[in-house]
Amino acid sequence: MGRVRYVQVGTGGRARMYYEALCGTYADCCELKAFCYLRQARMDYANRIIGEKFGKAPVPSYHYTQFTRMLEIERPDVVIVTCVDRAHDDYIIKAMEMGCDVVTEKPLTTDERKAQAIIDAQKRTGRHI
Repeated sequence: MGRVRYVQVGTGGRARMYYEALCGTYADCCELKAFCYLRQARMDYANRIIGEKFGKAPVPSYHYTQFTRMLEIERPDVVIVTCVDRAHDDYIIKAMEMGCDVVTEKPLTTDERKAQAIIDAQKRTGRHI
């Protein structure tokens, strides 16, 4: 089996430990394929960090409105969700519906309705979260 392909949604302060782990500690078995976020400057910063710290080339960056396109182009195995908490459910559900497993920071989501929608999508798709 090849390296596991990851994309990351959200590149704010809490995201760094995830992309650094992928590019450092787990680089032998994991591959960071792309970032997706609202602000290009944050994605540029994350790319600068992985370049300076790990000698990695920049990964493609996608505006948050291009999430589905990113999944179609990059074909990740796993989506890491580290965006604003209130948007976690949208990305988690869409990722599972498109055949990806998901890793998300806490909290999983912000209310019981969104939590149930995530549970329902997991059951429907059989993906791991």
